[in-house]
Amino acid sequence: MVKNKLSIILRFVISFGLLMALAWIMRKDAKEVMGIISGSNKILILLAVLINIPLSVALAYRLKLLMSGQKIFLSLRYSVYLTFIGYFFNNFLPTAIGGDIAKAHYASSKTNNSAASYAAVFADRILGLIATLLIALTGLLFIGKNMDNKFIMLAVPGLFILTVAMIALLLRKNNTVNKTTHSSEKGLFNKIKQKLIKLYTALNRYRNSPALLAKGILLSLVLQFFSIFNIYLFVLSIGGEMPFFRLLLIIPIVWTVSMLPSLNGLGVREGAFVYFLKGYIGPEKAFAVSLLWLGLIMLFSVVGGIFQLAYPLKMKKGTQK
Repeated sequence: MVKNKLSIILRFVISFGLLMALAWIMRKDAKEVMGIISGSNKILILLAVLINIPLSVALAYRLKLLMSGQKIFLSLRYSVYLTFIGYFFNNFLPTAIGGDIAKAHYASSKTNNSAASYAAVFADRILGLIATLLIALTGLLFIGKNMDNKFIMLAVPGLFILTVAMIALLLRKNNTVNKTTHSSEKGLFNKIKQKLIKLYTALNRYRNSPALLAKGILLSLVLQFFSIFNIYLFVLSIGGEMPFFRLLLIIPIVWTVSMLPSLNGLGVREGAFVYFLKGYIGPEKAFAVSLLWLGLIMLFSVVGGIFQLAYPLKMKKGTQK
């Protein structure tokens, strides 16, 4: 419990510390940034919001697909509900119960196998990461020669190799993985060990469903592509000029950096936007784009909160522990 509280405090400090630092750096340009946003093309911004609706449905379908690989059969409607609930928990309830944990918990209400639910949600996150890095690597092939940032040139291949290695470890053939593990040992460490074994066993089931994984990765690539296109619309809406293919490389890096400990990337993400885009559209417009993207995230999080109020599902007793 103390460890969870310290983790939450650390995330708050990192997120709001970076936001305050960024606001301090941009303090002289605050009026210009607000002027850029107020003078933006509202039609393009509305188009980005509308595009994100079917993207959220597709994201829900990917979760539904991966759940079916664990023999958990959810309706698309319920999967959409879980997706928006995940948005809400990630951004408005930064407690020990994150969006992924909330989705897995609510999905487990359909079955007694909670390990399978958590495995599906974990696989959902991993497929998204793989698609992000694949797009970044594709961008390197096209515009890598013109990139002066060594961090990007080294980070993307390195992270991709790490991800592939992790997937290979999780899905490698293991003759003992399907055997039920019993242990007479007691204590917290052994309890955690048994839960991890169950989670690993559930994840290992995906190695028998290559078609499902391929379909999930393909869907993830489409999702990532259109998400980046949304950001391109934001760039155009504020009068920025930047090749779309360059965004295909930069934005995956922004999202990868956003995975650092924080409140769902808050502060880290905005700083990354400014750092990587300022060389192309200037720091003021880069900051404006980051605020527009943050606004889109918060909008869909509010929708998730409305879903939670309209159709509340309570966490089981003891889940927070």
